Order: sequence, then structure tokens, then C-alpha cells
Amino acid sequence: MRMVISDYLRECGYKVIETTGAKEAIAILGAGTKVHAALCAVQLPGDLDGFGLSQWIRANRPDVDVMLASGPKMAAKKAGDLCEEGPLDQPYHPDQVVKRLKLLFEKRRQTQR
Repeated sequence: MRMVISDYLRECGYKVIETTGAKEAIAILGAGTKVHAALCAVQLPGDLDGFGLSQWIRANRPDVDVMLASGPKMAAKKAGDLCEEGPLDQPYHPDQVVKRLKLLFEKRRQTQR
């Protein structure tokens, strides 16, 4: 799914950085790489899941909007507390990601005025 979404976002004109897990994402974000939004799956390989990554992003990179993709219904509420517009329930269509990005970017523009 990551590759499908990444390719679709590139076709829509977005610059995309893919990571294989939270550890790699934290390394990229911790290095100060310019990132506007992060799409995190709740279930990630490694020791840190999408909830942990989202919490790290909120604490260390508040300039980055967070979108969580939540599979299990019980995870949806927790995901909703960690991302700006609630979770994307899996399965989701790539168009939903683009719509969510546009919404997040517009909200950020309005708050920066």
C-alpha cells in the first residue's frame, strides 16, 4: 500500500519520502528534513508503532501534520486523538489521502495568517 500511495502522490505533484518504519522516519525528521505531513500506518514494523511515531512527531516536529491509517476499529479512537482530522480507515483510496492533505495544508495556511 505504501508504494501505491507514494506513486499516486508523486503523480499528483507531491514530493514523497518513503520510510520502512518509525525508526527511519524519526531519523529523517530528526535531521530537520523539510516535511509538511506524515502518513503513518498504525501497524509498523519494529519496536515503535504508528501511535508512537505520531507522538514523537507531535513532541519534536509540531510543524508536521500527522495522518494515521488505522485498520482495527479499536485503534480508530486513539488514532483520532493523535492526528488532526481523525484516522483514515483502511482500506482507503489514494484520493482520500490527497483530499486529507489538501484539507490539512489549507488549515495550516489559515492558522499562519
